[in-house]
Amino acid sequence: MKKFFYFVLFFLFMPFFSLVKGNKKEIEKENVIEYVKKYAVFAIEEMEKFGIPASIKLGQGILESSSGNSSLSKATNNHFGIKCGKNWTGNVYYHDDDVPKECFRKYNSVQESFHDHSKFLQQPRYSKLFILKKNDYQAWAEELKKAGYATSFNYANLLVNQIEKYYLWKFDKNTPYNIEKRINQYLNYIMKENKDSFFKVFCKKLYFFIKSFLLNQIKSSRKN
Repeated sequence: MKKFFYFVLFFLFMPFFSLVKGNKKEIEKENVIEYVKKYAVFAIEEMEKFGIPASIKLGQGILESSSGNSSLSKATNNHFGIKCGKNWTGNVYYHDDDVPKECFRKYNSVQESFHDHSKFLQQPRYSKLFILKKNDYQAWAEELKKAGYATSFNYANLLVNQIEKYYLWKFDKNTPYNIEKRINQYLNYIMKENKDSFFKVFCKKLYFFIKSFLLNQIKSSRKN
């Protein structure tokens, strides 16, 4: 049984070793949560002004800017990958994208980027978006793809995945609470979900580990 004890002890400490080394998924999750902390206020404000779901804004911002960590977003505050276009008169920045040295809009702040994204979606090609329900993020994602917002064939699925993975749809709900309260409620929820998810996965792994070990012990004892 001493061997069993050491195996269990090692398994119990495995999650902590993983945390020390750093996990790509955990880092991604932390980046998203940090992004929401900083910018959900802009997404909700723009939703209230223009009727664009906050989940769509945050989901696109996370996708297009890698949670604010892409080189383009850092250099330009452009969190939605919006290119200059013929009518843009503001600052510009040249960056390799689908083709080399493409012209992107450059903003003085991230808030300005969120607001310009709202104005950008007022173009006629996106008019069908505003017929859709504000809480139907799946339909919004599909229509954005159809209207040609991004070149990725899988853009709608990628966007919906971000929204559902991080429960961003919670920001689209009608609520009597102010913006600060809504963001705090979301952060409390997502942090609890992360802890619960980690614990469930750990317990499941521990169960199968012990089960496998005991079965091997039984097989070994039968041979002897």
